[in-house]
Amino acid sequence: MSAVFFYAMKDVGKNRRAFIFITIAIALSTANIIIINGFMDGIIDDLIERTLESSSGHLNIYPNEQDRYIEGLGVKEKKLENIEGVVAYSPRITAGGAISYKEKSKSIKVLALEPSKENRVTTLLGKIDSGETLKVSDRDSILISYRVAEDLKMKNGDEATIVFENGNTKVFKIKGILRTGTTMDTNTVVINFEVAQEQLALNNKASIILVKLSDIALSGQYKNKISQELGVRKIKEWKQEVESILSTAGTMKEISAVINAVGLFASAVAVGVILYINVLHKRRQTGIMKAIGMKDFQILSIYIIEAIIIGTVGVMIGDALGYAGTKYLENHPFTDPILGSMSPRFYPYLLYDASLVTMLAVILASMYPALVAGRMNIIKAIWGT
Repeated sequence: MSAVFFYAMKDVGKNRRAFIFITIAIALSTANIIIINGFMDGIIDDLIERTLESSSGHLNIYPNEQDRYIEGLGVKEKKLENIEGVVAYSPRITAGGAISYKEKSKSIKVLALEPSKENRVTTLLGKIDSGETLKVSDRDSILISYRVAEDLKMKNGDEATIVFENGNTKVFKIKGILRTGTTMDTNTVVINFEVAQEQLALNNKASIILVKLSDIALSGQYKNKISQELGVRKIKEWKQEVESILSTAGTMKEISAVINAVGLFASAVAVGVILYINVLHKRRQTGIMKAIGMKDFQILSIYIIEAIIIGTVGVMIGDALGYAGTKYLENHPFTDPILGSMSPRFYPYLLYDASLVTMLAVILASMYPALVAGRMNIIKAIWGT
């Protein structure tokens, strides 16, 4: 086998142009896989993190199927306070309505919460694009999403009228504009919990209770415990809340797989074609090697080893390019008007996956020309026919 390795190394060194061309193709293909997969992972992770930061607790308590609201909110809050492992909770009320400013109006989703409790569970009230956040004492102030502000041409300090779903109306002053990077940005208006209770004639009720645990990994265990303690049946873990995002992630992964497959196919074709041409040009040398005693398997091994050598160099360069490209884009994110900043994220497994897949493609591409070389007839090979 030492002769096989020696000849493979010498052959790679003689064909520098082919070596450089194949190496570039493999490197670009590997870097492409790393950057695209890193970008997909970055978008998905950002969406999940933003959803958890703004819209979900580790566990979310909902009304029973036949009810619109959670009844007996005060009792349930006291029980939550006595459950060891529950760090914080935040009740919310959601309702429909419309907001009017001057001669324009827009349908909205009213989100009512208690700032002091909400801040212990999520960072929603900290996602202020401009203005100030909502405080406990702000009974006549609201926060609006930036899309609502843009649609109605409103700014901080303006006064707008909210018509609640039950027909009640109230004038509020816009204190701040939110930008969460989630679907909340579409049409959400945030108001004080007590004000919503008064306007919607709700007493001791909530639409949802967000619960924060000491350890997010315990959400499955605490789901049953809280259900028994509070006498509620509908509780969702955070994983269930991001199912739609994970579903979208699956589609995005399929798209990226197609893009990666195109790049891999291009590099595999380059490897296969150049090695095949190399085999044809060296028929006489192949015949001589067989004549001096080399077996078919050894001839085949030479070209596979050549492919492995070239593939290894190409993959190493591709890994470096992919890492550098991912880190650069991570520090220079793209900006989307709806989702906000988007950037890839680098994880070590991206290198392993890209390297393994690319090497397998290169080895498979080398099999046919290697088999052709190994099966050559000695006489025809020596005569170059």
